[in-house]
Amino acid sequence: MWKVWKDLGIKGHFEPTDSDWLNASYLFYDENQELVRVYNKDCVRLEKLKYDYQYSPLLWENARSIPPLVPFNMKSVETVKQVPDVKFPLKLDTITKVVVKRPANNRSEKDKKKANELLLIEGIKFNSDTFVKFDVLVNVQDDVSAISPEDSEFAGSFAQLPHNHRDDMLMTSGARFGLTELLEDIQAEDDEFILVTLVPKVWFDDVTIDEIKVELVPII
Repeated sequence: MWKVWKDLGIKGHFEPTDSDWLNASYLFYDENQELVRVYNKDCVRLEKLKYDYQYSPLLWENARSIPPLVPFNMKSVETVKQVPDVKFPLKLDTITKVVVKRPANNRSEKDKKKANELLLIEGIKFNSDTFVKFDVLVNVQDDVSAISPEDSEFAGSFAQLPHNHRDDMLMTSGARFGLTELLEDIQAEDDEFILVTLVPKVWFDDVTIDEIKVELVPII
């Protein structure tokens, strides 16, 4: 997957340069059963690892999601008012809808080449011994169960596997999802707001979220 990601050559997709990530290390036993330490910085270039993969066509490389038959109208002020206000930190114990303001709308192609529009879900707090998963949908009004990863309104999922400890440990994480192509597909590029729906796939009552927002992230 690392090789595939690198070969896509998408502008704005760059390898991490933060020293905390580059100097992060892991311990493994090698073929001689000796303990060795491996650093991220030594693994980002395949030529240093002395292996490569044969090219294989990617059937999904240029695929796009299924657009909605009837796009959801978030242009209406009345539509926005119909969504109940939520307070943060948000307790994610049921399907939750949040109206989120965009930093800019109706962006030109030139603007899109300069910055990606991202949906940020920050301060996701949960117990480390709990399996956590929820889906993130955009501009879905009614039956969320009818939306699958094939649909344009499906932004992605957040998932965390449990790590068993003797004592519960509170973990904090975050997630970000691309919106540029998604908003094109659902015909919502000129909307001032989007409707974000969080759908728990595992029912839990100890997961909270600090903030949901949309940001423009410059493409370097």
